[in-house]
Amino acid sequence: MENPEEKNNKLYDLANLEEISAGSDEFIQQMIQMFIDQAKITIEGLNDSFERKDYQQIKNLAHQIKPSIDNMKIDTLSPVIRQVESLVEENAPPQELSPVIMQTNAVLEAVIVQLEHKLANW
Repeated sequence: MENPEEKNNKLYDLANLEEISAGSDEFIQQMIQMFIDQAKITIEGLNDSFERKDYQQIKNLAHQIKPSIDNMKIDTLSPVIRQVESLVEENAPPQELSPVIMQTNAVLEAVIVQLEHKLANW
């Protein structure tokens, strides 16, 4: 059982997964692991694509993870990932895009830590 302090600092909410899982913890665990794997690929991809100035790939990565962010109810990241997409579409300069990518990565990294902890203590 989570203590109230952990619940207040949690960056995600599994309500959607719990609703579609039909009570299957195994399903929820699999979906969490898939999200963790996807998030790690996204972080690496965003960093690599930004260094190479491959803005189309940045947009693709943001677009791919957006539904997962919404499904995991990572509310702090939902508007940010959309901002990444918008900035790329608007051909925003790198100095505008960089902090938004850094924020995306920081939140994803924090969520990964929280979810890995949840899986380890299931």
